[in-house]
Amino acid sequence: MARRKRRSQQTFSISFLDCICCGFGGVLLLFVLVAGKTQEQQEMQLTEIREVLGQFEFDVKSKEERIERITRDTQADTGESEQTESRNTITELEVTELEQVLAKLLQSEAKMQKEMEELLAEKEELATAEVPDPVPIPNVKRRQYLSGFQMEGEHVLFLVRASGSMVGNTITEAVEMQSKTDEEKRQSAKWTRVVDSVRWLIASLPENSSFQVLMFNEDTEPLIPTYSVDWVFRDDTEMIQEMLDALAEFVPQGGANMERAFGVVRSMSTVPDAVMLLTDGLPTQSDSYPSGDVVTETDRLRFFNAAARIAAPDIPVNTILYPLEGDPASPFLFWQLADKTKGGLVSPAPDWPNIR
Repeated sequence: MARRKRRSQQTFSISFLDCICCGFGGVLLLFVLVAGKTQEQQEMQLTEIREVLGQFEFDVKSKEERIERITRDTQADTGESEQTESRNTITELEVTELEQVLAKLLQSEAKMQKEMEELLAEKEELATAEVPDPVPIPNVKRRQYLSGFQMEGEHVLFLVRASGSMVGNTITEAVEMQSKTDEEKRQSAKWTRVVDSVRWLIASLPENSSFQVLMFNEDTEPLIPTYSVDWVFRDDTEMIQEMLDALAEFVPQGGANMERAFGVVRSMSTVPDAVMLLTDGLPTQSDSYPSGDVVTETDRLRFFNAAARIAAPDIPVNTILYPLEGDPASPFLFWQLADKTKGGLVSPAPDWPNIR
């Protein structure tokens, strides 16, 4: 049997190589582990850096927006400041003008105060002086001797007949007067008496009352057309004198439509408290009945009844009946009118009113 050959002994055995490989593997593993950990730390650091940068960017953006907002506010404040300065300038000018106006007003007030003191002094002087009656009557105590009339109320209406019959005591005399001049008609005894009667009645009005004068013939018109809706106060001396002057210039003429006159009274915007009717007989015309060339007594009776139906029953009608021959029914009919309206009827004495 052959002997086996001895193997030659080697310096590096497999165990040594295993150790070397294991050591190298450990080093390699350590390197891998260290490298992986370093990369993770770097990523974490990058993440932190990104977060810090994002925060910085946010802060920068916020500060930029704040700077822009402050800039806009500053510009707006600058504009408002300029407007405020402009308004202050205008206000100063207005204040200066107001001060000038105030100074003028104070001067005017001082002047008016002085004038008022002078007027008050004049008023006191006038109060101490005796004020003459706008319608003087010789005997003041006889003002109310015309009895049976209600001369009371805030508004008293004088309804004066101004037809052609008011210039004569008879129909014949009245017809003859129609050919006379206007001045002769105004100066006739009967019309002069009517004018004096109006003067007396105005003087007899209460001091706190007012009046109006309507003239009626074929139509009914106020004595002064411009005062058709105005009532004249009893203490208005100037206006009373203007009324009396107008009455003195009035010329009686034409027919007498009493129905139309009562219609005007009822249509007045201010209803009178009493009516003073100055007439001399029955009417000669009517809106309800036609009249021919000759007016009979029957016609005049119908004309009066038509007028009486128009008269307002709640307004007292006080009639002063002047004489006119040839009209015997008129006193009784006017008495009926007075009874219907709770007024009065007077046929005064020939010398009434005695104010001359």
